[in-house]
Amino acid sequence: MSRRKQVSLRLFVVLVLAALALVKPGMNFVFGWSVLYLIVQVSEILALNNFLRRAKPGRGTVTLNLLADFALAVVFGWLAIPVWATGTPVGAAGAVLLLSGSIITALMGAEGCLTAFAASATPHLAYVLITPLVAGGIHDPVMPFFTAGVGLFCLTVALVFLWSRRTLEAERAARRAAEAQTAAKSAFVAMVSHELRTPINAILNGAEALDGGRAGASGADASLIADAGTMMRALLNDLLDLSKIEAGRMGVEVVDHDLRALVTDALDFWRKAAEAKGVSLELEGVERLPQWVRGDPMRVRQVLNNLLSNAIKFTAEGAVTVGIRVKGPEMIGIDVRDTGPGLSEDQIGRLFSPYEQLGVETARAFGGTGLGLAISRDLARLMGGELTAANTAEGGARFTLRLPTPAGVAPPPPEAHEVEVLAVRDDAPLILVVDDHDINRRALRQMLEAFGARVETAEDALTALAMAERRVFDAILMDVRMPGVDGLEATRRLRASRANRATPVIAVTGAVSPEEVAACREAGMTGWVEKPVNARDLYAALFE
Repeated sequence: MSRRKQVSLRLFVVLVLAALALVKPGMNFVFGWSVLYLIVQVSEILALNNFLRRAKPGRGTVTLNLLADFALAVVFGWLAIPVWATGTPVGAAGAVLLLSGSIITALMGAEGCLTAFAASATPHLAYVLITPLVAGGIHDPVMPFFTAGVGLFCLTVALVFLWSRRTLEAERAARRAAEAQTAAKSAFVAMVSHELRTPINAILNGAEALDGGRAGASGADASLIADAGTMMRALLNDLLDLSKIEAGRMGVEVVDHDLRALVTDALDFWRKAAEAKGVSLELEGVERLPQWVRGDPMRVRQVLNNLLSNAIKFTAEGAVTVGIRVKGPEMIGIDVRDTGPGLSEDQIGRLFSPYEQLGVETARAFGGTGLGLAISRDLARLMGGELTAANTAEGGARFTLRLPTPAGVAPPPPEAHEVEVLAVRDDAPLILVVDDHDINRRALRQMLEAFGARVETAEDALTALAMAERRVFDAILMDVRMPGVDGLEATRRLRASRANRATPVIAVTGAVSPEEVAACREAGMTGWVEKPVNARDLYAALFE
């Protein structure tokens, strides 16, 4: 394609040279040369068209193109000899410039292909060396210096070719990687759509049974809806975590926590799922774990849950074993080993890549988004550790989570242990719910009325501001992202009003990064709850 694009440039050069020959005496040889050049150029065009028409050009087709390139270079470069032979310094310089330009054109057209570059550039490089000899410059006293210069020029051209080749190969590799990533993302979107259909189907069926009073409708249908909602929330959390990691906005906290209890709780959580498959779940070396350490317990638990979930998922029989090893001062390793099919080298190489699973069969057989391990490795690195994968000697897979464990401080014992419950308030606070989506307003109304609150709703910020001018509310739940006037601007206007200047405004949003929380507080909001809204979190934000 590059050679094809250069045809018009080469024809333009021939036309200019022929035009100059018309006004310059003694240059008649250019006309015969032009005719011969056009014949060879047509031959090259025919060879190129034959090449481009074929889906998989054979060796003969490629060889024909290389011969056409070589012949074109031989004919074009010949012009330098009579131009040099004119006997003037300008003629010699013109011949060198003609050949140099041809070499640069060959460099551009080859696009990193050594064979193509050699076919089109070798004749020109040969002409640079032999032209002064053929034109009668063999006895010139500066000929040795010219020969040395030609050698340096050839070396420079070779270096430029190698540099361009590396650059083009890197560009092509990056393009292939980007295309593969795009294809993987497209497959990932299709797979996520498939994964969402399962909980959506459960929610719709369960809701239909409850809403329509279908025979047999019971708490089991409500439980089905709750489980489906939990599944969708887990999927959404994975997508949000990956988005934050790719944007460089994921952070980890450092607090004192009981690592030993965290690990044992994680195993207890997955023990029932393992027993349901007939797989034993074992913990070795728990005594090696330091108890109170500093780190992010939520993210450690997230990584452990991903590792245990995968290990149980891919183990048909046998055991999943969690082993604790000391890796150094204030550094531990947590091995999660299974007796499943193990991993191939290719699978290990792709294991931690976002948007990829081990294969189509894996996605069909086991489901999932394939994001868990990629997110887990990034979280491990954010916490100053690492997550690696290998095969065990017995053939199963082994994942090793290496974590720093700086010493922490145990909290003081509580004076009295109280069970946290959601209390129903006797006094009925008046709460305004502002959200542009009817489903969100209805869901929040149900939760708030269960708390004993009176609820009014507004579908946009302007309606809410008008309502806030007529009466004082005990609290306002404000969606942040709404069309038109958003929740931040609405809160600023509330703070400038008289009726609800001091009313608590709770942000209800799916965006909970530190920057976004800071923007909410700067606008005058007093708290926030994350979508999908959890009843306990909502109660704490309003009443505690």
